Amino acid sequence: MADLDELKQKYKFHEETLSYFKLRAEAGFGSYPNAPSIEAARDINLQVTKKFAGEVEFEGSVKEFIVPSTHVKAGIPVTVYRSKQCSLVGAPSIFVFFHGGGNVVGSRQTCDVICKIFSRDAPCVVVNVEYRLGPEHRFPASNDDAKCVVRWVNFNKSLIGAVNNSTIGVGGDSAGGQLAAAVTHQLHGDIDYQVLIYPNVDYTQKYPSQEEFENFPGLSKEMTQWFSENYIDESDKESVLASPLLNEKFNCLPPALIILAEFDVLKDAGVAYHNKLKKAGIPSQTHCVRGVTHGFFHLPGHFKECCKRAHEKVYKFIKASS
Repeated sequence: MADLDELKQKYKFHEETLSYFKLRAEAGFGSYPNAPSIEAARDINLQVTKKFAGEVEFEGSVKEFIVPSTHVKAGIPVTVYRSKQCSLVGAPSIFVFFHGGGNVVGSRQTCDVICKIFSRDAPCVVVNVEYRLGPEHRFPASNDDAKCVVRWVNFNKSLIGAVNNSTIGVGGDSAGGQLAAAVTHQLHGDIDYQVLIYPNVDYTQKYPSQEEFENFPGLSKEMTQWFSENYIDESDKESVLASPLLNEKFNCLPPALIILAEFDVLKDAGVAYHNKLKKAGIPSQTHCVRGVTHGFFHLPGHFKECCKRAHEKVYKFIKASS
């Protein structure tokens, strides 16, 4: 319920977070719910990424593929990154990544920089997925696309620059983390590890962090409601595809790394997911980045220090899972 000024009395904010809000306001980036159209909201998301994601040195191949799908006549576009460092390891892992954006905004463009970083530093082959979005394609369209791409990757390892014994991991930020978590329950036998970045794993529960940060400018209650209205019906929120935390069985899932932001309505749900994994005997580790807001992870051009710590956790986890 507290606003930013009230929270400053309670928490220590990283300077990168405060300057991000200041620069974003100065640039005139509005909130998604106030945008005149869905297309305008998506453009805001893209422009924010262009301003704050920065650039990265990358040597290697970047190729486009179309994944055949019974749900999408034209197929599902993916971008595959294979850094030159992949040639230095015998069996580079394959990391399938789903961008964030509430299943309404976001695209492969918005996570291009971090996909290159992981391919270079893990090193691994990264598959960046252009799944369908609401409101044009409501739940469970994005889940169908996520499942389809992971299955395709499992049968086309050599085509994308890996080898038959390459491990497969899934990951994503926010809504992308929800997709990654959901697909591990569906295809757990095909997935070797999961990386969930402040994932939205439960549409139905009320957690303390949801109330504490509901007016926070990073991801407010108003914004989460807008995402939900444009993506999912109320009656579908208890589906385990939408809310993976509601699954009963966790003991067959792959090891997990869960990255959290301290100032985030989704933080406590992410902790609850970690606890269910641990209770089921699944290796799971969390890393909460202090002083930072939801949405920082794909913006390393601005969140240099915060992203460095979080990104290191991810590529080291991928290395250990290869």
